Amino acid sequence: MKKLPLLIFVAYLILGCSKDDGESLNQELAPTVSVNIPDSLKTGQAYEFDVLYKKTTHCHYFSGFDVSKNENTIVVGVVNNYRSVNNNCSTNGNLQETAKLNFVVEREDFYIFRFWQGKSSVGEDMFLTKEVPIIPSDL
Repeated sequence: MKKLPLLIFVAYLILGCSKDDGESLNQELAPTVSVNIPDSLKTGQAYEFDVLYKKTTHCHYFSGFDVSKNENTIVVGVVNNYRSVNNNCSTNGNLQETAKLNFVVEREDFYIFRFWQGKSSVGEDMFLTKEVPIIPSDL
């Protein structure tokens, strides 16, 4: 019986603090503008690539990368978050930002990097594609 006031208090905190105003957190891919990748990579080495991308508004912010691998092809998309109810979002000014993509070389031949750049006028995905050879780390 002594725990009943505590349970009521906890339930009040949980229900009293919930915010349901129809606002939700959304994600979308941001088009890649350019990528700073070396002309060659070394086996077993870790790299940090600068990925310049364009946000839709100033309310969009970097969330991470959507990366898929298929053998030696790496497809990368920049993911941005934004709130659905924010009406004060500006599309003016500099909407480009840089994110750092960490990458570890696991292959010994080459990689084909494909960075998502948006959709064409006919709705097809466009990619910035870079093929990078791998050189042995002992050279």
